[in-house]
Amino acid sequence: MIGEDRIVKSELINAIARVQATGAVVSVSTGRTLMPALRIAKEAGASGPVICFQGAMTYDQRTESTIRHERLDESITAQAIAGLTSIVPEVMMFLGNDVWVEKRSEWTDGYGQRMGIEIRDTDSLLDMADHKPTAIVGVGEPDVVGPMVEELQNLLNGSALVTHSLPMFCEVEAIGAGKDLAVEHLSITLGIEQSAVIAVGDGKGDQSMIEWAGLGVAIAGGHPDAISAADEVIAVPEESGLVNFLEKLIDAGQFGLPRN
Repeated sequence: MIGEDRIVKSELINAIARVQATGAVVSVSTGRTLMPALRIAKEAGASGPVICFQGAMTYDQRTESTIRHERLDESITAQAIAGLTSIVPEVMMFLGNDVWVEKRSEWTDGYGQRMGIEIRDTDSLLDMADHKPTAIVGVGEPDVVGPMVEELQNLLNGSALVTHSLPMFCEVEAIGAGKDLAVEHLSITLGIEQSAVIAVGDGKGDQSMIEWAGLGVAIAGGHPDAISAADEVIAVPEESGLVNFLEKLIDAGQFGLPRN
């Protein structure tokens, strides 16, 4: 939706408005936390439920209520914290609308400012393991985080979702999370068939969603796994890829309620 400038362009806002005018639902799905996800959705005018935390939470903007929330249990949280802190310098616990850290740094303060969320301090994340957080995230150099994702997957042995939306993030969420499961749950809730769902993404965390959707779309230059899973690849935001894609489908009459 947005490029390196982090700006939602007016042409995308107009395209989304046209899509929604047909009766179709436009939802933002992101690895970001709820507040920045809502901010992007509102800026873009995308009024459908917001999927955030890599699919661990779905929030209804209209009713201002949570539709779905998969949280980590104490045992998995403790294992994730121990595994991450042994390898990377920064570990964050996402709990409610806040982020908890043991070691505050310039990077974590900057992350809080960029995302518009509160960074809070604790002497021990392990002591908070029973709080059922939404996610545990380790931050480090990409060449360290990549192998660490696989190591943590093996350590947790399928008991949690381990992925990375950005090269420097290793993210751990409940096994019931995942953008594919979130989109599937949302489509059932809205009464929309799988074949009528379009999913667009560029990250490793988008792969499952792209594979599940009736039409899976990746962004050029995105993660190789997302691109290999896609039915179609479109240009980057700086080249109006999503805008042109949506406009093409609108003009072809591909959006809206089923026709008899």
